[in-house]
Amino acid sequence: MSPKKTKADPSLILLDIIRGYSVFHINDKEYYFKHFSIEEMLRFDEFEKIEVEKAKRSGIQTEKELIESAIEIDSWSIKQEESIKALKWTIDHSTKALSKMSDAGQKRLFSKQIERDREKLEEIEGKRRKICGYSAEALGGQKRFSKMASSSLFCDIQFTKKIKEKEIESASPLIFSKFAELSKRDTLLNAIYRTYFFDVFILQSKNPLSLFKADFLTLTIFQKNLLSLAKGLLNKMTNTKIPDQILGDPIKMFDYEEPKDDEGAKVTHGVDDLKKKMRQRGGELKPEDLLT
Repeated sequence: MSPKKTKADPSLILLDIIRGYSVFHINDKEYYFKHFSIEEMLRFDEFEKIEVEKAKRSGIQTEKELIESAIEIDSWSIKQEESIKALKWTIDHSTKALSKMSDAGQKRLFSKQIERDREKLEEIEGKRRKICGYSAEALGGQKRFSKMASSSLFCDIQFTKKIKEKEIESASPLIFSKFAELSKRDTLLNAIYRTYFFDVFILQSKNPLSLFKADFLTLTIFQKNLLSLAKGLLNKMTNTKIPDQILGDPIKMFDYEEPKDDEGAKVTHGVDDLKKKMRQRGGELKPEDLLT
């Protein structure tokens, strides 16, 4: 049985972001993951590009070359390559259509359709990753991640004692997991709105960097994302007539788009069309069904 997923606690997410580090517990030891500043991320970008170029000069093929070779020997196809683009487009547009639906039953059906599309996408992308697993880009990405892990994991809260090389392997997955958690838009919106942060942000909205006593280069990437989303949420709440039924839900408020003129009728009509197409296709949708 897989471990039960727990919802991210908004207060703990905010705490990690404002202090600029996360604490990991491994084998009764505490490790500290120092969050990356914008400058550090730019340096990692530079490092990765250099490593990709080194790999190419040493004769390692690029993703494009590996895909072209795979197509030539029929282990991959242009159709599969195009299906990745089509599925991403479909998922994006289906998700937008879902947000405009009000009928609970239809929302469940549509959600299942989106989930099936995501599973198909993951399956096809998994096959593609196997083909491109030894590309110059993959090698550059691996070296980048290794550098990120070794430069951000410490044994002390002062960030003076680097983690030992042999311990990096067990701690690296925690960095990946924490990075993903702190990068999720919905998680950040909850941390912004369901904690003390939003009230203080409103008071400091003209100079938000002062909240972290940072400048552009020293601000962490998670702090940057938090401020950006807080600004977007404040703008939405200030300039949009939010329906009473979604007031207090930061995610729904952030996603809400006020209908213009007869747009409300058009949206209802469009959603009804999608419902009809879903019924005709036995609950499935194709990219062309979402074209307007």
